[in-house]
Amino acid sequence: MIKIVFGWKDRPDLTAEECEAHYRAVHMVLARRAFDGVDGFGALVYNRVRNFSVNDYNEPQPRPAEADMDAFIELFFDSREQLQAAFGRPELDTLFEDHPNFMDCSVPANIKIYDVEETVFYGARPTA
Repeated sequence: MIKIVFGWKDRPDLTAEECEAHYRAVHMVLARRAFDGVDGFGALVYNRVRNFSVNDYNEPQPRPAEADMDAFIELFFDSREQLQAAFGRPELDTLFEDHPNFMDCSVPANIKIYDVEETVFYGARPTA
């Protein structure tokens, strides 16, 4: 399994609620079109950051901090080849063209992409 995590900050001139509403009502429709029927596609999981804190090793309690991202998604594919094929589809262009409608695209590296290898050490991965 391949998991890619995309994280971003909200568009600064919109509220968090406006950004999330656009994401759910518009961007998810585009995402469904982009990934429906794609071989090896497993899931798209949306995560909205509600609270963020940091903890220094020597401090007893975490403290609130400003998050480096407001939301992120996880995309799951059976293989790297299938992920690459999916990202070559023209439907992805439309998906990416929608980014400025809810995400801050005015700064360099506005989308953080983590290519991760997930290992569940204990317990079962929760299902919807």
